[in-house]
Parts: sequence; structure tokens; C-alpha cells
Amino acid sequence: MNNLAFKLIKNYESKPDKICLIQNETQVNYANLYNMVSNFKKYLESIGIKKGQKVLILVPMSINFYVTLLAIWSIGAIPSFMDAGFIKNGVKKNEFDEIGAIIGISKYILYSNINKNLKKLKKVNVSIINKLNYNEKLEIQEVDKDFPGILTYTSGTTGKPKIAERTHDFLKIQGEILEKNLDYESEDTEISTIPIFTLSNINVGITTVIADAKFSNLGQSNPKKIISQIIKNKSNRIMAAPGLLNVITDYCIEKNIILESINKIFTGGGAVFIDTIKKIKKVFPNSKIVTLYGSTEAEPIAKLNVEEVTKQDIEKIENGYGILAGKIVGVEECEIIKTNLKDIGKLTSEEFNNIKTDNVGEIVVTGKNVLKGYVNGVGDKENKFSVEGKVFHRTGDLGFLDEFGRLWLRGRIKEPYFNIEAALHAKFDIGKTAVFNDDNKIILVLEQKGKISEENIKAAIKFAKIDDIRYVKKIPVDKRHSTKVDYKELRKNLKLDR
Repeated sequence: MNNLAFKLIKNYESKPDKICLIQNETQVNYANLYNMVSNFKKYLESIGIKKGQKVLILVPMSINFYVTLLAIWSIGAIPSFMDAGFIKNGVKKNEFDEIGAIIGISKYILYSNINKNLKKLKKVNVSIINKLNYNEKLEIQEVDKDFPGILTYTSGTTGKPKIAERTHDFLKIQGEILEKNLDYESEDTEISTIPIFTLSNINVGITTVIADAKFSNLGQSNPKKIISQIIKNKSNRIMAAPGLLNVITDYCIEKNIILESINKIFTGGGAVFIDTIKKIKKVFPNSKIVTLYGSTEAEPIAKLNVEEVTKQDIEKIENGYGILAGKIVGVEECEIIKTNLKDIGKLTSEEFNNIKTDNVGEIVVTGKNVLKGYVNGVGDKENKFSVEGKVFHRTGDLGFLDEFGRLWLRGRIKEPYFNIEAALHAKFDIGKTAVFNDDNKIILVLEQKGKISEENIKAAIKFAKIDDIRYVKKIPVDKRHSTKVDYKELRKNLKLDR
């Protein structure tokens, strides 16, 4: 029973009438979901999709997304994911010869037809799911625990994509860790924008309302639609990146809207600053707020219950400590090593101890829910190393562990200035910020000129040297979470790209 799709059968048998997913006006219970998966599996098999075949999924978060994922798992095929823009714009750069078929919405199938390595593949428009009616029992292919469960393609500098492979066993372990840390209750109804956490919800057996958000750019979502969903579905939980929460809370504060039904909010995928937390608490006064820190290769790494943040912690943030990520969860070991280390390779325990530091350094992790390597080893040399055979993942993030064993974040190795931003956000409602180094000058970028005087800004961060303050109409961020600053685009906008 290693195949993750077996979870669906268990929930179908134990709670067939329980509402599983809600999308706009459509609701499906576990019986509905079971039948949809069975129908789609039958169709995919009829057009030749087989066990072991890689199938590229180009479907935004939706009911059909989860039907597709579970149907592919049921066949014993391998769901594969990549950003649609990556497919459209990376035509000359990458090779996808091992993909056997594509399932997507119309727009993304069109994108795939631009790529010479994808245009000849078998294509399935996901809309066909709603037209199928085989009414057959769902038969699930058994797989080994180390069989690939999800492949995620990311852009690479070598001309080929780096591919993260998460096995069925890896995803099972990750799901168990999430279940322990996400405070589930049987009657929960969660508004969600994060696919892997919604998969956990399906497995646990709670109701997920798929946010009526703009998934291609969450920061451009219409907050009125999501607020309407919360009220209509009597949601008590939210799972969303801070970028989207800012969109919702800014609107609610402007319109004087208070949402008392929400009692749990989980957020991560980017920096969570104190002013964001204050706004969340103002709009959702009854909510317990939990921040999660992790990555594709290790999710989660740390967890913070905001209620446990002390006045002393706030003072530390204001004095340049960084962002408090919280207690280590999920991973078996989280260590801090010296920065500027190139390919590390294989180490003895003594050698490992020699590269550790009690100061700020690179965060490295190991454990059952930590990815041990990439497909064909592309990216392993740069991102992995071993200690006496135990594989560690290099996060590329800077941080340190305090006297309580809690993790603090300082940002990426290339942009290690979360401490400056966190201090400003702890003292002011300052809006979006970015800090980076340009030709040995530290530049602070703000969106709201004149809201806070430069004199007050510099007084708030006496621990750091700021050489210049710039203002832009909009600080560019990643489209996935609308949270992480796109420094390459920002440099371009400031005419600093060289």
C-alpha cells in the first residue's frame, strides 16, 4: 500500500459524504472525488498512459488538479510539474525528452506547443474530466516505496533543468509531519492556495475551499472574492503565503472588515514580518497564527506559533537579529555552517564539526523528509553533501540558532539583509521593502515615498549601514507566492543591472 492514492480509497470508504473540495459553486465529497479519479484513470489508460510514464501536469490549483494527480498515481505513472512560463520561455534552454504526455488547460497546452521538445507529445485537455462516466471501481497500481511520486522541474544553469524527485515514501513521511504540525480538527474548513498542503488536507479528511485567487500572480488576486468565500463557506482556517494575506488584510483594514470566524492561519513561502502579523491579527482577531519555514527539498524545517513571540524577541528583531522562524520540526538535524564554502562533497564527523559555526551561517538540514539528491545528479554537487554517509541539503539561506534552539533567518546568502527589513517592519507599517548590495553599497528600496522620513528609517536601523534609499512604484516579487523579491528585475528597474 505504498501508492499515495490508496489514501483516497480509505477516505471514500470511511467518509463518502464528507465534503472534500470546494471550488466556487462546485462541491465534491469523497465519493464524488473517487468516481472522478476512477473515470479519468480509465480514460488516460485508454489513450495509452502506462505505469512508469512521466506525465506533465499543467493545471492550476483546482478540483481537476487533484483528480489529475490522483488518477496518474493510480495508474502508477509519475506526475511532473514545472512553471508554465518556464515552458513558454525556456524553449532553447532545456530538454524534456522523457515526458510521455501532457495534461493541461487550454492556455498551457498552447505554451507547450511552442517548445519543440514538447509539441509532438500526447496532449489531454483537463476539461474532459467533467464529461466522463465509466462508473468503474478504482483499481490502484501498487508501487515500491522508492517509486517517484512527484517530479518538479526547476531552471538550471547547465542547460538542463534540475529535477527534484519526491518518492511516494518521501511524500508519505512529509504528510505525517504536516499532520502533526498543522493542528487539524475534523470539522475544519480551510481556504487554501498551496497545493501540497491541500493534498495533506485531502488525506487527513478535512474540507478545503480552493481560494478564488489569481494563481498566475497571487498578489493581483481580488480580495473581495476570497472574503466572500470565507463568509459563505464558514471557513475557520487559512493557508496562504504572506503576499496574499497582505492583499486580503489591506483591503479589510481599508473597508473596516473584521473576520471573526477564522481561528487558525498558516503562512510561509517567504518572509513573514511583524507588521504583516499585526495586520493579520487586526483583521482576524480570533486567529492562532503559525508561520512555517521550509523549501521544496525540505518541508517543513521550522515552525513558529506567533503567540509564543515575547517582548524580548520583538526587541531582538528591532535590533537586527532577523526573522524568527521558530522551533525545528520535521527535519532530524538542522545545523549552521560557515558561508562561502564551495562544493563540500563527503565529510567525516570531525571535518563537519570544523565547518559548523555558532554565528550566522548557511542553514543545512538532513532527515527523512529532506530530499537526498536530484534526478541524474544535476545540482547535487552544489546543493548536497554527506557526513559519514548521511546526506545534508544546503538551503542557501543564512541564519543562526539561538540559546533556545530556535532558528532565526537572515535571508539568502546573496541577499543577507532580512535583519534590516525585519527591524523596519517591526517598528513601522512600512509597506514592501527590499535590501541588496550593489557594488559594495547597501541599498534600501521602498514603495511608499514620504510615508516615513529617511531620518526615522536610519534611526531605526542604527545597527546597519545603509548607503542609499531608493523608491519605486512597485517592488517586483515572485508570481508563485507574491512574496519573495525578484532582485534581478528590481536591479533592472533601478538601472543597476550590469
